[in-house]
Amino acid sequence: MDVSIDSISASVVEQFRNRVLTRAVTVAAFALSGVAFATPCPTPQTLSPPLTIDRVIDGDTVKLDDGSRVRLTGFNTFELKDSGWKRDYALKAKRRAVEVLPQSIQVTPWPAPKDRHGRLLGNLWMGEAFLGEILVAEGLALTVSVPPENHLVPCLLSTEWSARMSGIGIWSLGRLPQAVKTLSSGGFQHRVGVVTQILDQTTVILDGKLRVVFPEVDSSVRTGTRYEVRGWVSRSPKSLRSDWPWTLRLKDLSNRVRVF
Repeated sequence: MDVSIDSISASVVEQFRNRVLTRAVTVAAFALSGVAFATPCPTPQTLSPPLTIDRVIDGDTVKLDDGSRVRLTGFNTFELKDSGWKRDYALKAKRRAVEVLPQSIQVTPWPAPKDRHGRLLGNLWMGEAFLGEILVAEGLALTVSVPPENHLVPCLLSTEWSARMSGIGIWSLGRLPQAVKTLSSGGFQHRVGVVTQILDQTTVILDGKLRVVFPEVDSSVRTGTRYEVRGWVSRSPKSLRSDWPWTLRLKDLSNRVRVF
């Protein structure tokens, strides 16, 4: 399947286009974990002092010994409360995080912003790589952009594409992306569907079921276009629910990929 990326930064477009056309995988060795990365993520510009991990909550959330929690940015792992293959990979992501994380880590960026739950937003730097870089490279996590904490997204997208083309981890199952037509619950989703209706220049309907709201106007969208989308799906407002039961508000256009 050939993929063209639209409305993403030029660097990401170039990375994806090269991999689509050549199917080449450029790797760099990571001595700590033995993982191969397509395009190593840049070293952080700002770092916290060394911090101690109290426990790993799941693949994308940790608790520090001072009681604060860190929600890692740039990627998402499946939830432990999920079932079936999603739960399997949620557990694998948590176990891998426990395995590779040293007791002392650094958070970047620093000072880290907080989300509405009071969690620090950043990634964990271990002197050689980010935790997100390892989990995405091993097919245990999916890249997702949530501005403004999206500094690592270009390199994580590149790393994910190499894992996907190589059938590593979750990409070996052939289950992602899932069809919009089978959508029956909310939460984080990676779906694929066809634009069946355009409500306005920022809102489209995929497969008559999923209402996708873009973060900005896109006049290039046409009915019949096939997209992969990823992000957090929720119930549509009651006034719209009978027509389009689910809504995905894209945080960034890099969470939408046009496919042919």
